[in-house]
Amino acid sequence: MQNSIRVIRIFTLLLSGLIAGTFFYGTFCVLPAFFDVPIDIHLAFRKTLMQHNKFLVMLLVVLAICFHSAYLFMIRKNKLAWSLCLLALLLTVLSLLVTRFGSVPLNLLMKTWNPAAPPSNEATILGKWNVYNAIRTASSITSFVLLLALAEILPSAKPSTTSP
Repeated sequence: MQNSIRVIRIFTLLLSGLIAGTFFYGTFCVLPAFFDVPIDIHLAFRKTLMQHNKFLVMLLVVLAICFHSAYLFMIRKNKLAWSLCLLALLLTVLSLLVTRFGSVPLNLLMKTWNPAAPPSNEATILGKWNVYNAIRTASSITSFVLLLALAEILPSAKPSTTSP
């Protein structure tokens, strides 16, 4: 059972770290670059980026939720560990929901824009997208930090606290 928990923990941390890193890099490196170039280049690159990351990011989040759930079940006897893992899971689900119902509809709208002639309200829509992105970035990073804290707490727990 302990080996199973370790494997699940490793994959939960890995996936959560990849998600947090992806959103961190996008927020603090890609977005500033978007806004430093003319809007036609910004929008053309944004459309291309969407094509490359839409499947991978969603796959990472869905897999992370699956591993979080398995980890949550495996540590259910340790209330502190379980609480941290549950909060991390809920933050990952929040990130998925914000992406699916906030960012994705705006991405689909932006795909219809002509980069050479964006709509007059493009700044408002991009601002709204940035708010959704900030929420999912913060929730993903916080989820990862909680899992790191959990990794520090759980080794001190007795093996019997993690067995069914």
